[in-house]
Amino acid sequence: MQTTMKSLRLFASAAGCALLLSGCDRMLEFEPGDVILAEDAINNADDLQRMLNSNYDVLANLLNGRQQCIAELLTDNMARPYSSLDYTAVWNRETNFFTPTTGGLYTDFYYAIYRANVVVDSFDLVEDLDDVTRLRLEAESRFVRAVCHWYLVKMWAYPYGYTTDNSHLGVPLRTDAVEPPSPRATVADVYAQIIADLEFAKANLPQENGPYASSMAASGFLAHIHFMRQDWNAAQAEAERVIGSGLFVLDNDLDRYEAGSDSVLAGEQINPETVFGITGGYFAVDGDSLLNDRSSAFRDNFRQDNNLNPQLTFSDDINDLFQLNAADDRGNWIESNGVVHKVTRFDDKQFFNVPVIHLTGLHLLRAMSIAENGGDLATAIGDINAIRDRAFGEDLNDLPAGSGAAEVLAAAREEYRKETLCEGWALDHVKLRGVMGEPETVRGAPWDCPGSLLQFPNSSTTAAGFVLNDEGGCL
Repeated sequence: MQTTMKSLRLFASAAGCALLLSGCDRMLEFEPGDVILAEDAINNADDLQRMLNSNYDVLANLLNGRQQCIAELLTDNMARPYSSLDYTAVWNRETNFFTPTTGGLYTDFYYAIYRANVVVDSFDLVEDLDDVTRLRLEAESRFVRAVCHWYLVKMWAYPYGYTTDNSHLGVPLRTDAVEPPSPRATVADVYAQIIADLEFAKANLPQENGPYASSMAASGFLAHIHFMRQDWNAAQAEAERVIGSGLFVLDNDLDRYEAGSDSVLAGEQINPETVFGITGGYFAVDGDSLLNDRSSAFRDNFRQDNNLNPQLTFSDDINDLFQLNAADDRGNWIESNGVVHKVTRFDDKQFFNVPVIHLTGLHLLRAMSIAENGGDLATAIGDINAIRDRAFGEDLNDLPAGSGAAEVLAAAREEYRKETLCEGWALDHVKLRGVMGEPETVRGAPWDCPGSLLQFPNSSTTAAGFVLNDEGGCL
């Protein structure tokens, strides 16, 4: 399977799986709580590969804008949603355990974790599994498990550093496919497992791995995770590993969301900044073009060129930020009538690739880490100016060479907020600044007020002693 799909970079689809893989439909009918027996599904190495492919399929359907939209709604970036009651509940910080959109997001992340655990737990059931394949399957599965646990803990729990020993409640930690429902682990324990899984993936995957997880992708996520832990040295080192690899280059056209067509296949239209992402569009299958939509939540919620009233629009705060300098070409990402500020990043795109970890973000993470840690400010200034040159024109709005750490940090934060609009990363930085003691608010309320965390779905309470998040109070 990996050989036949290697031309499809990043998240090649396992949707259409029944067409591509014999018996793959069996893999997709399992529910998270089902126990998979060898005689039912896992009989050989190909079955393990199919199960792994289905993990990517679930993750791709989570990061097609679903997670990003929810995260953006918890920041100052978005105006009140147009009509969606679920999105309005998120924006109002009033989710409860019956909110289906957030409950479905939570459940599907654990669905991918479950499938990853099935792969790892099933090695001893397969006789034709060589050591090289086994190691790759474990590394990719642990990568998926780590990524899913991290999205869960950063959206359903207060951030790393909220308590001195990180003993505050995180999310259930699942490392076994058959373990019963469990209460919430501490944030310390969840982060420790995430880092261990990503370090394993980093050590045991190649720098490039076709459509699958890679060592560079693991470093990209580790850079973000260590940054949230305020481990500036580790964050800088992981970012520099990716930046210095030479495998990725900054794109100068301000559009990381590459759109394909039935004549330009999705796997051939990957933005050169993408360290890890989702490939969506048309794929070559047996001489035909098979459409696989991996951008629906972005397109359906943000796109305004064919929708008079898109669900999600930018806030006054964001519009004001871009109006500060009319020379900023990123101002074209907003179409404003002075009252409603619509998003144009996805206009004229029906199906497109979604970057998750990208070079722009890692350059700015490195700049912020250096500014926080007292490192080489010339490198940080270079990172910022590389992004500004693209937006304003070369040398037209550069940060001066002699800028101090405070100026560098402020500039990097501003560029990061602009560059990652709609991508969901802003929520992480709201929480980080809050936990560092900065006077952080969201729409006039404290960043950690009751209701600022998503509520767990009702199904989670089947675990004995499960503690729900506080609700309400962000008024």
